[in-house]
Amino acid sequence: MKKIFLLLFLLITISFSAIHAAEIKVAAVEFNPVEQNLQGNIDAIVAKVTAASQNGAQLIVLPEVAATGWIIASKNDSDTIPGKATAAMEKITKKYNNYVVVGLYENDPITGLTHNAAALIGPKGYIGKYRKNQIPEGDFNTAAPGNLGFPVFDTDIGRIGILICFDDSRLQSLLIPSLRGADILAMPIGSDTTPKFEKMSNGNHSTIANIATLSPWIGINTVATNQAGLVKIPKLNFVDQFTGGSSIWSATGKQLASSKAGTWTKPEEPTIIYAKIDTSKKSEQKEFWLKHRRPELYGIYNLYKAPVDPVANNTQNQIAALLLQYESINGDVDANAKKVDSLIKANPNGFNLAVLPFNSFLGKVTLDKNNIAKYAETLDGKSASLASTLAKNYSTYLLFSMPEVNNGKYYETAVLFDFNGKQAGIYRKSHLNDSERQWAIAGNDLPVFNTNDLGRLAVMLNDEVRIPELTEIYALNRADLILIPAMYDGKSYGGEVNIPKGLVPEASNRGMYMWYDIAKYSQAYTLVANYLPKETNGFNASALYSLVPEGGYYPPNIAPNKEAAYQVSFTTHLQNNLWIDQQKLVVGRRYELAVPLTLDSQGACLKEWRKDSTNREACPKVASGK
Repeated sequence: MKKIFLLLFLLITISFSAIHAAEIKVAAVEFNPVEQNLQGNIDAIVAKVTAASQNGAQLIVLPEVAATGWIIASKNDSDTIPGKATAAMEKITKKYNNYVVVGLYENDPITGLTHNAAALIGPKGYIGKYRKNQIPEGDFNTAAPGNLGFPVFDTDIGRIGILICFDDSRLQSLLIPSLRGADILAMPIGSDTTPKFEKMSNGNHSTIANIATLSPWIGINTVATNQAGLVKIPKLNFVDQFTGGSSIWSATGKQLASSKAGTWTKPEEPTIIYAKIDTSKKSEQKEFWLKHRRPELYGIYNLYKAPVDPVANNTQNQIAALLLQYESINGDVDANAKKVDSLIKANPNGFNLAVLPFNSFLGKVTLDKNNIAKYAETLDGKSASLASTLAKNYSTYLLFSMPEVNNGKYYETAVLFDFNGKQAGIYRKSHLNDSERQWAIAGNDLPVFNTNDLGRLAVMLNDEVRIPELTEIYALNRADLILIPAMYDGKSYGGEVNIPKGLVPEASNRGMYMWYDIAKYSQAYTLVANYLPKETNGFNASALYSLVPEGGYYPPNIAPNKEAAYQVSFTTHLQNNLWIDQQKLVVGRRYELAVPLTLDSQGACLKEWRKDSTNREACPKVASGK
């Protein structure tokens, strides 16, 4: 009897574990719809989704507008949600006990508006929908912007958030579902390659490429599905080439699967890719971000900054910057300052900015509450005096950082000196890591320094790059340059850019993904000065990251693996004909949806918003006193 009881107990335990298993099989189903053929598309989708279901997929994601196609000549070309497409999916999801996300143009019968939307269907039928919030220029005449916020749906396989293609063009669209607790991000995508000067040229924007660097930064499992191959659009007398390259990413940034990327001369046929994701495996990056973010500093998120922003600077400034990269002599201020001087002196070219690594003259000393009094200095102390002298002697702006003591309090501080060696700006690190919290006080300001010679400058100190909101805050405060004094070993966080091959030029498929994304999502040139890398392939070297690397125009400019005052040169506000710039980024942002990013992390409002995860309002029950 005892053996029977034990056997029953084990069976029940195994069954319970299976029901709540964290590892699930997902599928990205590539599909090219036929224009103005709703029922035909639905029938073809049914066949693909059935095949993926029979192969064990518990979550299946289809591309953008998969059911309807791109041309909506009348309401007959669109669908409702719930509607024909969701009804067809329900038959499959009920049979196979799984989930499907399908993209389509939705006709709202109440308002008469058309939305670019995606529906989630599960074992019990239709669950909910998402409406695309960031509408690209080409869709202005077709779809109205979304009005449902960023819902996250609770399911048996985890919490599922949905975004659609161009939503990725604004970082807040990625941050909000992750902040809301999404375990999985489903992304229906329609990334094409528009011909420019030749076949096989890359379009300026590629959502399917962006996901490769965004998934690890926001720390979320992602299933991104694209159309693939040559697609005829007779209504427009046009043939478009969709790149494919669908991909599945873990919350830790590991590429689990990807389809081949096609070109004009070598288009790829639509396919299905599979992978297993583990929703119980947490992202250290996301945990760091959520723990150390400071929403009280992000209030500008909620302000309307368009179409005219008096703070914006449109002056074209020529920048010739030195990124100081060297092996530090730890704890020896004089020796490190002398090394910096010799590296600058060895550079034969003219320059107007020098950026030094984190704790520039102190080196890679581990600071703690026992030794900080020994190493911290005042802003008129020895290190600051040495930095001021360098700026004055070489007639350049210079940014360096140091541990600072001020009235018995300690800070991690960056100081910007001008051509005359005068202090032009002070930034005290606002987002301290756990070690720094033991001895340092956080700064409470996110300044952008206005200079006549270089434009507007902002600073991130070392691992503050792990806080993605800083990137958008500096964009909204109209920074032209973001300067990052770093002490990054290539292992403690971040990682190498790893975009599926063929989606962007190889010259752009390199560097450190956080630095890479900071430049793109701030639309500010990002200059990183790091100590000499060791035992890496160089992705964590000092570098210049520019505004549109995916188009191949300005790939990352990475220093060689040697001590140097590495020079990078560029002109700000030179190009105004690319797919994005800072003005377009700010004007097109859905500022009214950003409220959750500015709520108190421990407050009742944010907790209510997370719990009531499909409600657009931030905290309706708290507001009503319920």
